[in-house]
Formats: sequence, structure tokens, C-alpha cells
Amino acid sequence: MPKKNWLKSFRLNIHAPGTGFALMILALTQVPVGIKNAAEVVCIGQTSNKVWKLEKNHAEANMLAVQRCNGRN
Repeated sequence: MPKKNWLKSFRLNIHAPGTGFALMILALTQVPVGIKNAAEVVCIGQTSNKVWKLEKNHAEANMLAVQRCNGRN
């Protein structure tokens, strides 16, 4: 079986550095949003569990947990 040299037909993209830079900027701007959302999910889970232990009502526990974790009292 003959080996095909795939590097022979390989051409560099002149837009590759700009594309890489744009993707890096997009990734860096989304990291804080991801951290905030992950912390909010953890907060909602813990708060919902605490409220449910007291009131035994899933709907109310979830509603109160979301309100508390979003900054409302």
C-alpha cells in the first residue's frame, strides 16, 4: 500500500493567527460568566436542600433558593 504524503497538499491559512486570537478573546471573556454561573448553581443546590429540609415543599424550596442566590432576600 503506497503512503500518501498529506503534507505535500497542506497549505497554511493566512487568517489563522487572527482566528486564533479571536477565539482566545472569546474564551477569556466567557470565563468570568462561567464561574459566576457555576457558583450560582452550587448556591441554588445547597440553599434548596436547606429550605426543603425545613418545609418539605420542592416548588417553594426551589423558588426561595433562586431568589436568595440571585441577590434578593
